[in-house]
Amino acid sequence: EPTSNPTLEPSLEPTPNPTPEPTFEPTLEPTSKPTQQPTTKPTFQPTRLTEAPTLKPTCPGEGNFNLCIAIDMSGSVCNGSTSSLCLDCAPTTSCNSGGEKLTICCPNFSNMLEFTKDVITELGELPTDQDFSIVHFGSDVTVASSLDSWKQSIKSINKLKYTGGKTNLAGAISSCQLTLDQSPPDRKNLMLIITDGAPSVPAVNAGGAATTAALNAKLQDTFIIPVLIEEPNSLYGQEVSFLTNNISSDGKVFVSDFDGLNSLQDSLFEQITCQANGNDSDRGEGI
Repeated sequence: EPTSNPTLEPSLEPTPNPTPEPTFEPTLEPTSKPTQQPTTKPTFQPTRLTEAPTLKPTCPGEGNFNLCIAIDMSGSVCNGSTSSLCLDCAPTTSCNSGGEKLTICCPNFSNMLEFTKDVITELGELPTDQDFSIVHFGSDVTVASSLDSWKQSIKSINKLKYTGGKTNLAGAISSCQLTLDQSPPDRKNLMLIITDGAPSVPAVNAGGAATTAALNAKLQDTFIIPVLIEEPNSLYGQEVSFLTNNISSDGKVFVSDFDGLNSLQDSLFEQITCQANGNDSDRGEGI
């Protein structure tokens, strides 16, 4: 029957000529059983996460700890791949760069200091008991602060002056351990070594001396975490292997160039908090 209220115009324009072939394939007769093959395309788009996953699932920040940070001030930090020891940032023609004052000397050293302060600040805000020691090393080793609060440690770092020199890694590890020997008994002792190359002091068997110093620290239950700074496209295989096998407590070495140090911060935070809680961390960017 005709509709009670017909429209004045047709709903669809009629096709002028029938198409030579049907536009769509005819539908198949429904089967009594579901088909076995799944459809080639999903009906719905997959669900997207409403929030990005956290970049650093960490151990609970509940363990008390002390952390000694050893900062490499050797000539290779600022010498632009020359052979200069850059003692007190001299000669300035090959050592002083980036508009930095002589006490900082070059952007590489500035990046190391800012990275160290960022690590300390983040750890210092944990609701735990913790203290920090700052040691710096070139040919000689100096203890800049010994088991101070995080705020006082930041002040000590702000007073550091670049020395240049060789790489006395053995002395740095031993000096760090001396500060940690004063630790209260309820804290985990950790050591973070930030260096850009192989040890060169003493002149004879510097690697052996550093290995012995690291072993002595480990025997006193200190957990050592090395950070190796390398220039892009450099071949640092021997340095990585040495730090992995002889210095690191768990075989991990965190590697970055000077400009990318902050990319390691989350991984180091987790490594340190996990060790403070007595847990091993399998995450991170360590090699």
